[in-house]
Amino acid sequence: MASKSETGTGSALDTALLLLAVAVLLGGIAGFYYFEDQAITVVRAIGLLATVGIAAVISRFTEKGRSMFRFFKEADIERRKVVWPTRAETVQTTIMVIIVTIIVSIMLFFIDMMIGGVVRWLLAS
Repeated sequence: MASKSETGTGSALDTALLLLAVAVLLGGIAGFYYFEDQAITVVRAIGLLATVGIAAVISRFTEKGRSMFRFFKEADIERRKVVWPTRAETVQTTIMVIIVTIIVSIMLFFIDMMIGGVVRWLLAS
């Protein structure tokens, strides 16, 4: 029972923090467009990026935010495990794709010519 009430309190706090993060983000977007004529684009972009960062930090303190950042961390760990192909493998694969594409296009050309010939023959008769 106690854990359910604590979860409810944490959930309300999480909701409040997420709403605050969304409000900060919307404020940054509104400011980006509000100062369109009065500020340099670079300054507006930096301000927008700063508000995105602040919203991310605020959301980090929620359960959903922690799980999102955990997902990003695990995705980065998996990305590091990827074995990328060598240059030679990439070139060979590219050449094979080009050759197969040419062969299939030639086959489709002849099939199209045959079907077109049959249709012309049927229309002529």
